[in-house]
Amino acid sequence: MLSGNVPDEELTHFFDTCLVLHAEHSFNASTFAAREVASTKAHIYAAVAAGVGSLSGPLHGGANTRVMQMLLAIGDVGKVDDYVASILDTGGVIMGLGHAVYQVDDPRAHILAPMSQAMGKRAGDTRWYDLSKALEIKGKEAFKQRKGKDIFVNVDFYSASLYYYMGIAVDLFTPIFAISRIAGWTAHVIEEQFGGASAKPTLYRPESDYIGDYCGPMNAPLCR
Repeated sequence: MLSGNVPDEELTHFFDTCLVLHAEHSFNASTFAAREVASTKAHIYAAVAAGVGSLSGPLHGGANTRVMQMLLAIGDVGKVDDYVASILDTGGVIMGLGHAVYQVDDPRAHILAPMSQAMGKRAGDTRWYDLSKALEIKGKEAFKQRKGKDIFVNVDFYSASLYYYMGIAVDLFTPIFAISRIAGWTAHVIEEQFGGASAKPTLYRPESDYIGDYCGPMNAPLCR
């Protein structure tokens, strides 16, 4: 459907693997959004729509899109050192490095990386895999030197070059993610609403503490 051509067995296997790897990953932002809506007993369509909506925010959606944009901007392995130095000098981040949960490399990245390399060999052009690998090595090394701690590769890092080798348009990377993640969202919604003994009896209602100023009669100076 994406290319107009029937994919061969290897390409089909790689794409299926990508969809499985992205299908579910704990209570990330989109999964929590879907479960929160589901906890109101809203329709599953509404819960999935909430998950999709969360992907419009750059802190959750579009990471592998930005990884590929970064790779295209660098363009050559010989420019990796200068790029990493520039990013760290300006307090920026290297897209695809760092994870909110893992304190080791994301194990999904170790599955995606060799597939990216294989797709590069199929295309007769391994530069996007080679560039990714060089950037991972140099980024980890420089981060360790500058910050004194380790940083790890996440799932988005190698999925970018892999999708690009597959001929998927960069702007479609996030929709592809949503296609696969819907399997995870719907599983969570079903558990939330129809899980029997494990179903939550009430809706999600986090508590909050107000930590701002209180402008009451006893605190008039705070209101000035």
